[in-house]
Amino acid sequence: MNFVLRRFVQWVKSLPGTRGHRMLWLPRSVSDYVHRMRGAQHYKHDIPPPPPVLVWSLFSALTSFISIMVLGLIHKYGAAIRNHNLPFAIAPAGASAVLIFAVPASPLAQPRNVIIGHIIAALVGTFAHALFLHVEDSLRWLSGALAVSVAIGLMGLTNCYHPPAGATAFIGGYFGPDIQRVGWWYPLFPVLPVALIMVGIGLVVNNVCRVYPVYWFTPAHVRRQQDPIDAGAKTEDIESGSVSGPESNASNAENSVNDEAGNEMEAEMAWLRARVRELERETHVLRHGHRISQIQTALPDIA
Repeated sequence: MNFVLRRFVQWVKSLPGTRGHRMLWLPRSVSDYVHRMRGAQHYKHDIPPPPPVLVWSLFSALTSFISIMVLGLIHKYGAAIRNHNLPFAIAPAGASAVLIFAVPASPLAQPRNVIIGHIIAALVGTFAHALFLHVEDSLRWLSGALAVSVAIGLMGLTNCYHPPAGATAFIGGYFGPDIQRVGWWYPLFPVLPVALIMVGIGLVVNNVCRVYPVYWFTPAHVRRQQDPIDAGAKTEDIESGSVSGPESNASNAENSVNDEAGNEMEAEMAWLRARVRELERETHVLRHGHRISQIQTALPDIA
């Protein structure tokens, strides 16, 4: 996903009327809004400081209302959904809305975690239900517990933790009457469309006053540390032993997996440090303005 976006932005930059990352035929505010969708790690300007808590809370409530409202409208007025009585507005979407719209800088709220986490959980839940389909009723309660535990393990292996996906696996494991109507299509419908809609709405509304996502698939500095063979290492380096084929691939992959969680936290900390710098600048301006006002009030007394 990030590769496609990067190629698209490079193509836009090559068009007449562009300079740097700005699209000159668009107003500066619109160009800046579109550019935020590439992610905070590619954003050229200082990330705006967070608004006051009251404004942040009200904005998060409004944006989450919009996302769940869209799902409800599709569930209510979608022709195919209504004609076949299919489920769409599933419960895990509400939990995902908390992360995407209230804490969009969290690694758990990034598009990779939302989409891949839900898909993994739905697949695991579907297989768990099939595994216990012909087991006696006294043991079927294990399907939900097995689905959640395996889904958490797989999300850990892929570094795609997304807590609401646990509910997706739980629902799939128990396969209630609504989910039984879609059967093995459960990962592709309704889980995948719901995850894509939530991320899409997050892109549109979150970037009005903040930057979302922090990254699409993985932080930029993690990609630079990938296997040198994939990055186009020279043949003589491979032949000389500096890149030792499968062993080097395994070690580099292991290092990438071990460092990825720390790198995601570093990206979030960089964002927070930028916000702190903005707050320090505003504090300096306020103090400077207060001193000027004091001098101005003291001048008539001196005169």
